[in-house]
Formats: sequence, structure tokens, C-alpha cells
Amino acid sequence: MTKVAKVQTAVSVLIGLMIVQGAVAPAVLAQLQQAPAAVTTLPKTEKPAAPTAAKVDDGVTVVQESKPIVMSGRGWQKYTDYINIKQGQDTAPLTLTFNNGTATTPPFESMRIMLAGRILGDQTKFKSRVLTMNMTGALGVGGTQLIIEAYGPQGATLNWKLTTIKMSVTSVTPVSIAPNDKVTVTGKNFTAGAVVTIGSKTAKITTFTPTQLQIQVPADVEGGDQNLVVTVGGVKSTAKKMTVKASPSVTGIDMLSAPPGQQVTVSGKGFSKNPSDNQVTFNGTPASVVSASTNQLSVVIPEIAYPQWNVQIKVKTFGQESKDAVHMNIQQRVIENSGTPEN
Repeated sequence: MTKVAKVQTAVSVLIGLMIVQGAVAPAVLAQLQQAPAAVTTLPKTEKPAAPTAAKVDDGVTVVQESKPIVMSGRGWQKYTDYINIKQGQDTAPLTLTFNNGTATTPPFESMRIMLAGRILGDQTKFKSRVLTMNMTGALGVGGTQLIIEAYGPQGATLNWKLTTIKMSVTSVTPVSIAPNDKVTVTGKNFTAGAVVTIGSKTAKITTFTPTQLQIQVPADVEGGDQNLVVTVGGVKSTAKKMTVKASPSVTGIDMLSAPPGQQVTVSGKGFSKNPSDNQVTFNGTPASVVSASTNQLSVVIPEIAYPQWNVQIKVKTFGQESKDAVHMNIQQRVIENSGTPEN
């Protein structure tokens, strides 16, 4: 029987007794019979508010975070962890955030947090179960010991997270470059420890601000399409495509001899994937480039007088001529190159 039904039954019994005893006037009786029974609803016991989780949005990058620290026994317990900082991260803006409890787990009731032997804080420093601390310049390269002494109910949890401001590259000018050129990299949240790479080579940073880097293209950068990447504190930016007009290198050819019209493959590095960006010559006579990759060019031997011996083959990519060359004989006989190419 529901609470409402029980109340209504009790009222009916009471009215019946009052009628029998003549204690109720007819008008009052009518009102009692028509009025709904009043039910008092007790307030529900509210659950403790869940901790406000530290927000990590697009403007923040997680450097390191702990596994949940869980209370597994009784009394005070001690937990030891390490914050590991890489080269470059020590100069980046860093924030350390502790979350005491979660939406589904209870918080620790009391604690003491120590970093490298000094006290960082205790439970009184938390606001809505969250403690946030600025650690910029406070952590050196390597591991720093973090000790947490805590007390709480079984299953209480605590976790920490080290974050930094996300760095990004918005533009690079110019995007078509040559060795030793000056390039401007624009973005946000650059720091003094930034590293800029073009392909596999590291560029020299000549001037620096938090929003702009002036760099010099490495002299030994490989030609063709390359990625420019800025790294700050071990965090890499999204790559920006660049076209490097550097001298290609020619290292081999798949034929020792062949006649005009025969297709051959020239090997090397720094070629463009676009066939029209590459020019191949046989003793100065241009050949037709059929297909291209960064390390191979398929070309058709041009119509030149033959037989000719030791014909020089050179490549230009984006107008930059190779400093080296390979050689082959132009004659009717086709001989594949199965060994070291002749230079």
C-alpha cells in the first residue's frame, strides 16, 4: 500500500469514529471527504558534489599525467612518483593540477604533497577538490620526486597532471626556399628552447619572440618537398609543407649502355615528385622525364648520335643543378647495370 493510500485510509477511519460519536458537523464532514490527503515529502539526501575536473582544451598539451592513486588500506599511506622533464620542457610554461576524487570515487580526507623534499600543499589548498599550481621554472631536466602522504576512505583516489600551453605554427613564408635562405615562422607560444627542423635538418633560429621565429635554412637541406616542424618542450607542431630548391644528388643509373629511345632509371636524392620540376641531360641534351619520386627518375634517352662512350648524365631540380653525375654508353647494345654505377 502506498503512503497516500495509507493516509487516506487513516483519515476515513478517523471520520468514521467522529461520525459515530457525533463530533463532526455535516458541512465539515463534506469538506473532509472531498479534500485530498496531504502528504509530506521528505528531502532527499544529496550526494557530495563531484570534483571539478581540470579542463584540458585545445590550448593545452598534457606533458605527463599519473595513474590514479587509490587508497587500499587503513591509516595514512605514502605514495611516491616522479615528474619527468625533457630538455626544452624546463623552460616552457608548466601547470601541475591535482584532482582529489572523481564523480564515482571518494576523495582523500587529509594529505600532504611534497616535491623534491619541500611541501607543495595539503588538503586545505584544494578548491572544489582541485589544486592547481604554476610550476614554470620549478622543474629541472630529468626526474623530480613527488611524494604524497594521504588518508581517506577505502577506494579514495587522487591523480595529477602536468600541462603546458599548446604551441602552434600558423604560417611560414616563403614556402619555396633554397639553402641559406631566411624564413619567417609565425605562430603562438614559442619559447627560447624551440627547435625548427626542415626535413631531417635543423635550422638556425636567428631571432625569437613568442609569436614569431626567424630562421636560416640549413646549407645541407635536401631538395624537394619537405616538412617544417617546430618542437617546444618535446611537443611538435603540425608540419608545414615547403618546397626546397636545393641541388639534387645523382648516385646511379640502372643501365651501363642502351640506345636512344630506351627508358632508364636515374637514382639519387632531392628530386621533385613532379616530373616537370626535374631536368635530365645526356651530354647536355635534354631527356624526357616519364615519372619521378624523391629518389628516382624514369627518363627516355634522347635522340643523340651514337655510339658514344662515357656520356655524362646530370639532373636539375627546381633549377638547381646536381654537383655530381653518372655516366653510361649510348649504343645499340643494352647492358643492365648490376653493380656499382660508373661516375
